[in-house]
Amino acid sequence: MNHAQCTYPEECCGFLLGINSEEKWVHSAISVPNINQESRSNRYNIDPLEIVRADEAAQRANLDLLGIYHSHPDAPPQPSQIDREYAWPRYTYLIVSLENRVTKEVKAWHLSDDKSTFQSEDLRIIE
Repeated sequence: MNHAQCTYPEECCGFLLGINSEEKWVHSAISVPNINQESRSNRYNIDPLEIVRADEAAQRANLDLLGIYHSHPDAPPQPSQIDREYAWPRYTYLIVSLENRVTKEVKAWHLSDDKSTFQSEDLRIIE
């Protein structure tokens, strides 16, 4: 993902738009600023207004707001404890792992309804 490479060594973030059916199909991504002011190398925060804007963009395109993506610079694409604490069960979380600005691995995750664990998830990307 270019956004992750451009913001390295800081975390990037954004939204995934697509179709939520038996399989999730990602049609597009919307990048947004990481507004974290304390530790952008291993944390991200999204302005709540950006969530509203992304949802409106999805509706205009007859798509669903599938989830959120972010990067893990120099770390594996596994959700952190902080990721779990702030995640919402309804969304997919795509994590891009990079080393020295090079994408190493991308994984998608879904938080259980009780917020106790993440499960890996398959996403289809329309290019």
